[in-house]
Amino acid sequence: MEDLNEVALAYYESGTDEERRLFDQFFESMDEDGNGRVSYREFSEFMSLEAYDRNMCTRDFFNDLDVDGSRGLDFNEVLTLYYIIKSGRPICRQCKIFITNEYFTCTRCFKTRSFPYNICLECFRGEEGHFNHTHSLEQFVDNFALLECLRKEALEENREDGYYENRWGTAFRILETGLHFASVVTSCSIM
Repeated sequence: MEDLNEVALAYYESGTDEERRLFDQFFESMDEDGNGRVSYREFSEFMSLEAYDRNMCTRDFFNDLDVDGSRGLDFNEVLTLYYIIKSGRPICRQCKIFITNEYFTCTRCFKTRSFPYNICLECFRGEEGHFNHTHSLEQFVDNFALLECLRKEALEENREDGYYENRWGTAFRILETGLHFASVVTSCSIM
């Protein structure tokens, strides 16, 4: 979680005044008593009311966020939660644990559903009987391979359309494509 906090802090510091204001409102709405810390009760009530993934409403997830072990979330720890929610960081659909590193996505679900099926490395490598998804393991790619597939697809579209721009414009277009879930992911192969 410490690495995710660094990413969240970088986004916060480079964000607009409006983006920082929205986060500040998020923090204040969680911190009911205004003491500058979010207790487990405050966290649990807020997360339940806001209808976030129920696997994010657990004591274990709260403890993962509480990096300093103070039994309450400070500003930076809530900032990490905010980043996790806004960026769509996944919970493993198999073991229900928050994924902090590499993971695998079912490309068929990614292409056809608004809520992709993601699993952690441990579940992907687990025993055959442990895997209970409707699509086979051959349909899964890791998060970096998925991003590379989206990049290649965007570059191919640019080439076909005769659309060329400077390298920053291309990078932003590729990122936008990834964020809006490109539709031709199943043709991807990393081998």
